[in-house]
Amino acid sequence: MLLKTDSLEFWILCAVTAAFLAALAYVIVLKQAARRERKNVIAISAIIIEYFRKTGVEVSVGCMSLLGNKRFTALIESEPMKRFRLSHIIEMTLRDHVQKTCGLDLVKIYWRFPIKEATRDASAAANAGTKPAEGTDEYINEGLVHYKDLPKVEVTEISWDKFEEATTVETEKKPPGESEPESRQKEG
Repeated sequence: MLLKTDSLEFWILCAVTAAFLAALAYVIVLKQAARRERKNVIAISAIIIEYFRKTGVEVSVGCMSLLGNKRFTALIESEPMKRFRLSHIIEMTLRDHVQKTCGLDLVKIYWRFPIKEATRDASAAANAGTKPAEGTDEYINEGLVHYKDLPKVEVTEISWDKFEEATTVETEKKPPGESEPESRQKEG
């Protein structure tokens, strides 16, 4: 009887030890995968930054893998430039470059072109008839010049009666043959 009890305790101890070792191995594998993913993210970001630096453009890059595999998404932030108008062509060559350089798939690329205050100041100078500051991009200035001509939106409060009056005037102006919405037909 003593032998059977010791044997049972031995097998329970072996099972607990095996479970602990399996959990430890799983944690080690997860940490190695996370370390490998971080290394890949840093490599892709550096490759993208170097790719644009060769063309004379400074960008900031964020990169991530959503599914924990070798498919990555890049977030690129740059000044608005005319050369990025056809960014889909740049994306194709960038994907090929990343694939050839480090063997990883760059699946998606998201662009962000923030407008800096200096660019707004250059636009204001252009509107005033003075020469814009040196180093500003004409592409963004061209867009900002048209921005000043856009009508300003004004929002005011009106009473419900005025709203109903305005909507009935709009429906009466419809050309013949157009039906009213179902909600209007049910009310009438």
